[in-house]
Amino acid sequence: MDVFTLAANRKSNREFAKREVSGDKLEELKGYFASCPRLVPDIDVEMLILGEDATEKLNACVGYHRFLIQAFHYIVLLSDVDEHYLENAGYIGEELVLKLTEMGISTCWETIADEPLLKKRLHLSSDKAVAAVIAFGYEDAGLFARLGIKSPAEIFLKKKPDAPVPKLTIPQMIYGGEWGGAETISALDPDEDLYRACAAACYAPSFLNRQPCRLIHDGDKIVLVDVQDDLTGAADAKLNQGIVMMHFEGAVSRQSSGFKGWKLEALDKDYKLPEGAYAVGYHQI
Repeated sequence: MDVFTLAANRKSNREFAKREVSGDKLEELKGYFASCPRLVPDIDVEMLILGEDATEKLNACVGYHRFLIQAFHYIVLLSDVDEHYLENAGYIGEELVLKLTEMGISTCWETIADEPLLKKRLHLSSDKAVAAVIAFGYEDAGLFARLGIKSPAEIFLKKKPDAPVPKLTIPQMIYGGEWGGAETISALDPDEDLYRACAAACYAPSFLNRQPCRLIHDGDKIVLVDVQDDLTGAADAKLNQGIVMMHFEGAVSRQSSGFKGWKLEALDKDYKLPEGAYAVGYHQI
């Protein structure tokens, strides 16, 4: 799977056609889930694939302000509750999103508004938490508009873009040495591993497209920083972090011996972070 290219071209879909994904493709997705990389491999995660008949059950307990993006299929990730289980779910969920993108199938991350109600409606007696929900199916190309959300008070329809929604650029997302420091990544050759990893991180989707994560390039480390965002809840923030880490790592590190994986721990160093921001972890490069 070419993570870098898929990350650059993936876009969230808000209008799905009433068209079923074939059984062969669903089996391919299940097979990929069984072997795809995890951020925290020791956490047990299960995947449910729901059909269109689940829409009524998900309605009012899934979606931003309980506004469900309706699709023909949904992925539900169930996870043991352990340290970093939501970051892990974000990482795995984005693996599945990019796999579906590769298969020509559209996706949309959903917000879990009422987990207890969701488990009740789905008749889930497991102790596992519902960690993530992702709508997927085929895009309804006939619709000209999509939902736009700027804030809880500003929800509107807008013309569907022809290309992915623009994301942060490398100079906007990455700092050198400490918060606010001048970055040097954008001066690298675009074919270099580090450039590709950072560019892929810039393409990561996030809750309401707020992109509250930043990276600090500190010598042989890339530090992931979460910035406080009033519209992003704690659970969605952690899912966001997992998605960013997946994009960064998936773009190159599985082919490059120089990339050593994410460590979910803070370094004993003052990066002069703004109030409310904190270091999630770092990736050795």
